Amino acid sequence: MDSKGFHNLTWVPMFAVGLIALVLGIVYVTIQDPWLLDKKANEALLMATYDELFSQGVNQYLPRYLTLMYRFFGWWLSSIGMLILFYVCVTKMGTSMARNCLYFSTAIVLIGIYCIILKFIPKTPFLWVTHGLVFLLLVSMYGSMQLTRYK
Repeated sequence: MDSKGFHNLTWVPMFAVGLIALVLGIVYVTIQDPWLLDKKANEALLMATYDELFSQGVNQYLPRYLTLMYRFFGWWLSSIGMLILFYVCVTKMGTSMARNCLYFSTAIVLIGIYCIILKFIPKTPFLWVTHGLVFLLLVSMYGSMQLTRYK
């Protein structure tokens, strides 16, 4: 593979990470009941079904609160996704500093996500999304190392 191939291997996976975050964020913002995306894992964490929770009078506004929290989370995901997309587009990951800054911040975020998922909701299907994001990060880092050796 030549330097252009390795360069593409550095920025395309990180662009995909940003795109995935943006799409997931849009889904959380637009879906009717976003907490149902992870229903089984959430009910296991709460040790109660949503029907049980919503049937109690004290929790009559709980769906509105959950919608607010998930909408906020969706906007956060969308914002992070857009920042990654714009950063990759502007820098094209052309310098070691540009790559390493994005790798470091992405790794910190993914470690935090793993800690939350594994501690609170280990049965979530979003664990597989996180594995995929880590794989994309590692592919990009591999491309970056090869690009550095190539130059």
